Amino acid sequence: MLVEEFITILKNFPKKHIATMILGFMLLISVSILGSKDFSNEEKISELTKPLKLLTLTDNTQIKIPLLEKEKLIKRNDSLFTILKELGVLQEDIIKLVNSNNSNLLSKIEVGDKIKILISEKGELNQLFYQDNIREGIRADKKENGFIIKKYKSDIEKVKVFKHVVIEDSMYMSGLRENVPDSVLMDLAYINGWDIDFTHDIRPGDTYSIIYEEIIIDGEKVIDGDILISEFNNRGKQFIAVRFDLDANTSEYFNPNGENVKKAFLRSPVKLSYISSKYNLKRRHPVLHTIRAHKGVDYAANKGSPVRATGDGTILFAQYNGGCGNEIKIKHSEDYVTRYCHLDRFGTRAKVGRKVKQGQTIGYVGSTGLATGPHLHYEFHVNGKHTDPLKVKFPNASPVEEKQAIAYERKSQNLLNELNNYKYLIDRGEVYGG
Repeated sequence: MLVEEFITILKNFPKKHIATMILGFMLLISVSILGSKDFSNEEKISELTKPLKLLTLTDNTQIKIPLLEKEKLIKRNDSLFTILKELGVLQEDIIKLVNSNNSNLLSKIEVGDKIKILISEKGELNQLFYQDNIREGIRADKKENGFIIKKYKSDIEKVKVFKHVVIEDSMYMSGLRENVPDSVLMDLAYINGWDIDFTHDIRPGDTYSIIYEEIIIDGEKVIDGDILISEFNNRGKQFIAVRFDLDANTSEYFNPNGENVKKAFLRSPVKLSYISSKYNLKRRHPVLHTIRAHKGVDYAANKGSPVRATGDGTILFAQYNGGCGNEIKIKHSEDYVTRYCHLDRFGTRAKVGRKVKQGQTIGYVGSTGLATGPHLHYEFHVNGKHTDPLKVKFPNASPVEEKQAIAYERKSQNLLNELNNYKYLIDRGEVYGG
């Protein structure tokens, strides 16, 4: 019945409409079949690798070619002309630069400074930066008939960086493995050098934590800044040092009690050495083979290694002295005198009556006098009496002044809290990469 009615409807339908309906049904069936078909890999690759038609470029279309960045460190006998010529700048642009207003700002370039340029592939100079220091310099920008040359000053951003290091071998090598910069490690050794002898005192398992600054200019790190706080755990003892500005130009490091970490004396007079003989009042002498008190410490080191004054003072004695060989005595105060023996030769500062500063080279390791090999015999006298240099407690430098005590306490507590927060996150495994 339904079929008869459907046929009757079709008979009354215009023929061209029937044809359209049939084509529509065929199209739907085709789409359904193609949509369910799984193309082979070859067909997919063929579709993806069909060549694409590029639109024809019009005469007004311009392609912007990026500029090249080049730089050079200024060396002896360099001039602005030779530097720019070496960097590939067109001579006509160099002449335009020299003839521009304020070009005299670029006339006094100095060895060690840096020149950076932006240049086209053809050698056209677009910009020039002469870096006098990390923040300031001279800038030249190309205009239609020359260059605009003027001084510039970049904004400095300081970013705090935290590092925690567990020592496996040496303080230095363990720090490098944790990506602590070389300059920061040197500062760390200096800050703690009065309390820790990094050649002899360090043990595997010792740790240190630091917060230091990175200096950022124009979004790029340009230099590692100062250590703000350090905590060093050495052989069960903890040493904390906080940086504090005494005035606009002077900063020093103090412990949480406001005591200066800097001591009146360095712990060791020779940097790269090892202790070959300690203070011992019953030692058998290696040359005389008799029991003879050893009232100092022997530091074995290569012949010619620098020997440094362990504290500020005045040279009392500097000449050959029997079994002690070439000897120097330094008077540091009414209470303290240090003695240095077996020197290969004296330094230029080793003149009787001359004042020396802590850390200055006064002589060089040798084996003069009664010595079996190159080493330094070092003595420390307190009130005229021999004292073990490894055990004596050195006096501190000046503490925080009373008028700055409150400001220092506030700053040191904030930094200590910050350091402890970082360490807490490390213990919970929430800080990565040092």
